[in-house]
Amino acid sequence: MEVKKSFSDRKASLKQVTEKYKNAIENQVGDLKENAGKIGRNAMVIGGVLVVGYLVARLIAGSEKKQVKIDENYHPNMPVAPVRREFGLVSLIKQQIALFLVAIAKEKLLEAIEQIRKNDTHHTRNLKS
Repeated sequence: MEVKKSFSDRKASLKQVTEKYKNAIENQVGDLKENAGKIGRNAMVIGGVLVVGYLVARLIAGSEKKQVKIDENYHPNMPVAPVRREFGLVSLIKQQIALFLVAIAKEKLLEAIEQIRKNDTHHTRNLKS
């Protein structure tokens, strides 16, 4: 009888240890899933900012690859129409618009990072409780 009791005690203690490890593994898997989601969101935000930055830079720089058409009827003695260049004021306005858009993107990125930090802090407090 003594052997059966110690066997059942040992079995019960092993079940408790098994449950403890099972819960720990489930918590770790949940944390990994959440971290993967956060990393994905961060990647999306950063990618979006990079795309916006690229588009703004293209807008400011304009297309540098202008193809020159060779006119078959060109004669060296014919007057040539002057090339119109962008006024300094227009260039300045474009730069200011680009800076404004980059500042907005920066603020949105900082807000997203702050929100993620708050969620991390909240999640960490819930795990400790």
